[in-house]
Amino acid sequence: MASADISLLVLTNPASLRYVADWREYAMFQSRIPTYYLFVRPDGRLIMHGAYTGAHPTIDEFRPADYLSCFDAGLDPEPTAAAFANSILAEIGPAATVAVDRLAPSALAALQQAGLRVIDAEPHMERARSIKSEVELECMRHSIGVAEAALAWMRSSLQPGMSENELWSMLHQTNIANDGDWIDGRMLVSGPRTNPWYQEASGRHLQEGELVALDTDMIGPFGYCADISRTWLVGTGAPSAAQRDRYQRAHAEIMHNAALLGPGVSFRELSEKAYRQEEEFVAHRYACLAHGVGMTDEYPKIYYRQDWDRHGYDGLIEPSMVLSVESFVGSDKGGPGVKLEEMYLVTDTGAEPLSTFPFEPALLS
Repeated sequence: MASADISLLVLTNPASLRYVADWREYAMFQSRIPTYYLFVRPDGRLIMHGAYTGAHPTIDEFRPADYLSCFDAGLDPEPTAAAFANSILAEIGPAATVAVDRLAPSALAALQQAGLRVIDAEPHMERARSIKSEVELECMRHSIGVAEAALAWMRSSLQPGMSENELWSMLHQTNIANDGDWIDGRMLVSGPRTNPWYQEASGRHLQEGELVALDTDMIGPFGYCADISRTWLVGTGAPSAAQRDRYQRAHAEIMHNAALLGPGVSFRELSEKAYRQEEEFVAHRYACLAHGVGMTDEYPKIYYRQDWDRHGYDGLIEPSMVLSVESFVGSDKGGPGVKLEEMYLVTDTGAEPLSTFPFEPALLS
């Protein structure tokens, strides 16, 4: 805040609120209907507006909110938006800089009309969150441990006849039982639904000899994300040549790209040196080759060379970043698809894996 001359930080994003204040009240509701918001002052004082509770160990003061959604304030947002702007003026005075992360257009207009300089808080929050402290890493290791306990239960329970949803529910149950929060997607598919990726779990029943692929996307204990992907063979038979081929390609991509990680490596360099799949697997590639992870998917997102000109942005990998290295391999001619993903901590000399759940020996051999 000091380096950006920010007089007040106003946060509504549940991930940012958990990061700054360990605040987790109605997070999914808040992500759709921002009922409360937090003032963060340069002196570290935290002022929460509109919370349902009136006590929290990190919050210095609780105040009523000037509601910023139509659900809370009705279909004419301008009066409450003006009141919201006036409350910020009272806090920091005119011509100051206020940084906001998620704000309705009416509230933004009211702040600007009040003479305040409004900037985007997200770049500052993402930058802060991209470098993990030792406490954060301890939280992440715990969340990963919970996710991997769920993966072990799912793997041992996997059998023909169960539904994708039934298998997927085991991750949710384990997460909630261990004080986790939510799952960002429903990324578990089987058989012909494994290719292309980005289909979601359904009532389809697993069949002998096919693949099931999943991506945890789990916001676990302490609000930290465990982002791990695995692909398994259903039943006790031997995998097909195509299944082994796709799996080995995905595993090779993960290992190759992880070996490139290290402090000082640029995003562009990583993109240019990344593993190159054969042409038939390019069209169905994943959205990125690696991305930051913390309380959810975070900065940076490192694009494949095919996407660089349109979406790529450069930067440097730094020590204490946590990156998920991704691979999806599925032919544009059809057939099985394989999704793998590992989490890595960038160190002073390279990178070390944070996720440890084993790969499938039968598919690697």
